[in-house]
Amino acid sequence: MSEAAKPEKTKEEKAIEKAEKEKEKEEDEKKAEVKATRKFMDEEDENFCGFMRLMIVDSDGYAKKTKGMDIKGPMYMTSDGAKGDPVVLESEFAMNPLFYIQVPNDESLLMFGEWWIGEKPSPLTTIGSAIPKSTQVANKDMEKSGTADFSMDVEMPLLKGAPSRLVKATISTKEQKFITKVIKTKLEIPRASWREWKEHRNKFRNFAKNQAGSGAGGGGGEEKKDEEKKE
Repeated sequence: MSEAAKPEKTKEEKAIEKAEKEKEKEEDEKKAEVKATRKFMDEEDENFCGFMRLMIVDSDGYAKKTKGMDIKGPMYMTSDGAKGDPVVLESEFAMNPLFYIQVPNDESLLMFGEWWIGEKPSPLTTIGSAIPKSTQVANKDMEKSGTADFSMDVEMPLLKGAPSRLVKATISTKEQKFITKVIKTKLEIPRASWREWKEHRNKFRNFAKNQAGSGAGGGGGEEKKDEEKKE
């Protein structure tokens, strides 16, 4: 004997069922967003990677193109990714006869530096940019301290009040055939500033996502252009 046909649900029952499904969907979306945010923030910096660059520029900010005026290398986090304070990012360079950067004792030249996460620098991957420093002053600092190190102030543009919250980069050198070459850089960032930097980047991610979701643009523009080119 077949089962009796189930009575059709009332409007109230259908409304309740619909509301429950929408609530479940919202909860699933919230969980997915929490997971995505944790992945993006990378709280313990398990996936940290990046590059840094030093260059010598003239008094007008133009980069010098001759040997010993520019260098770029990978950057590593040497502090504890979960709780290290300050966060320490280091890069090291071999004593290379061709590819190196020197610190000339010249009042007309300045050293500039950039640090960023990932492979390529951009406004949202840049950790910080050094305030250009006279290479002559750098030499005087080393002479005064009696060491082969000097420091540079680095501005982290994504921090609120960045100009008054500069962080320190220590540049270590070694002399080879009367040329003072950079062999190591160490950038130190207070953990509170490091977290704030990450959180502000996450705001840009959320903004782009919200703009794309509202149909107002601001997200996926480059991808659409690439697709149009392929067609």
